[in-house]
Amino acid sequence: MFLFPLIPTNFFTLFIVTCLCANVLSLAAEPNFRIVIDPGHGGVAKDPKTQHGDKYDSVTQTYLETYKQGTEHGSITERKVVLDLAKEVHKILKLTETEQGWKEFEAYLKLFSKKNEFTRVRFLSHLTRETSFDDDPASDDPNAPYRLYDFPDPKTSVRKKGRLSKINEIKPHLVLSLHLNPASKGQKGGMAAVLTPGYKTFSLLKKISNKEKSPNGFLNGPWSDWLVFQSGWSKLENATADAWIYFHGYWSKKNGKEADLTKFEGYRQNMISWKYADDPNWEKNIGKKGPYAKSHDEFEPSGRFFEREMGKKEEWRREGGREGFGGDNHYVTRELMRFVQYGLPVQLKSKESPYPELGPIQKPYISTYSLPTYTNALCAFIEIGYVNRSRDMKYLIQNKKETAISLAVGIYSLFVGLELKKNSNLPYTPKGKKVNWERYETYFDEVI
Repeated sequence: MFLFPLIPTNFFTLFIVTCLCANVLSLAAEPNFRIVIDPGHGGVAKDPKTQHGDKYDSVTQTYLETYKQGTEHGSITERKVVLDLAKEVHKILKLTETEQGWKEFEAYLKLFSKKNEFTRVRFLSHLTRETSFDDDPASDDPNAPYRLYDFPDPKTSVRKKGRLSKINEIKPHLVLSLHLNPASKGQKGGMAAVLTPGYKTFSLLKKISNKEKSPNGFLNGPWSDWLVFQSGWSKLENATADAWIYFHGYWSKKNGKEADLTKFEGYRQNMISWKYADDPNWEKNIGKKGPYAKSHDEFEPSGRFFEREMGKKEEWRREGGREGFGGDNHYVTRELMRFVQYGLPVQLKSKESPYPELGPIQKPYISTYSLPTYTNALCAFIEIGYVNRSRDMKYLIQNKKETAISLAVGIYSLFVGLELKKNSNLPYTPKGKKVNWERYETYFDEVI
């Protein structure tokens, strides 16, 4: 019989505590990054009387629009395709939470990089939804889990948090929002970034509207290819209308000189539960000189929201940057698209079909989008495919895992950087450069 030597009990206690402390220190040494994956839409727009949209306005106590259901083509729906892809990305990021999972994640990194050793990190991943309205069609309010902005409970009138408030509660470093587009005739498909500029650009548009600046300052700049959402209006007229919505909550008339008081989009910064909402009873200031004026001449950018908007961190997020414009939001979005363009061919390469052809990266869509503006995170908002282009749908559905791996590896690169294998045969190669997260300091935490 083997006899253990007698060792004092306090030795074992000290040994166990030392081991536990070592594990805790190991965990602390490995950085944790919070990621939110937002599969777009999820709700229904079939009955606008009961199935209200995203924006509930406390001033008029009404919903300002019907729900944006997302695009469809035959049996293919945006809400399902992006949800399935989001779940796959979420599952891959969760691998980083365990030692065994990290080994699997490292194997994915090796598909992209010539290195064999990688900085260990943990991604704390969250999904904004795991269902669609199809899962509970009998609900009295099927859009309740999917609204972007806060809204009242129909039975108790208690304010419930929408997706934007819930995202900000998580205090993410990065939000990945996945969407699909419908392709028009002759459109090749592919993918595109969705961007919102910062205060600097909206301020320029306000000055152009007031005849204080020449339109050329906008037309010759990088934001000039604005989304045309009002048919028959030019890109400048659409951009000017968006600037009115940004500053006043109202559309402008086509001439861009005055608010169209019949078209109200709401004071969106106060439709969210976050630190940048105004104090209670802010409604009393509507129409007065200040942040709730109904004209450019009377407007003054005061209050917590506009202090945020004029700050350096918002400028870094939404202006300038590595892509020339759009700030870090544009960089993280375009870099993740480049990872998909690079990663799918690498993973699907075969002797018969060495490099599968993908649709190109298109020009960004630019407007006053909610997610890039009202979340305290870098926002990678991607139209990742076109629902009526079979080439796009093939890779998003049949090669969902490879697409998800490409996005997950891209997310890793945004936080750590990644030295990629050289491949001159591919049209897009990621830059592999990490974001300068350090300069944001406590920005991601200071939102609630």
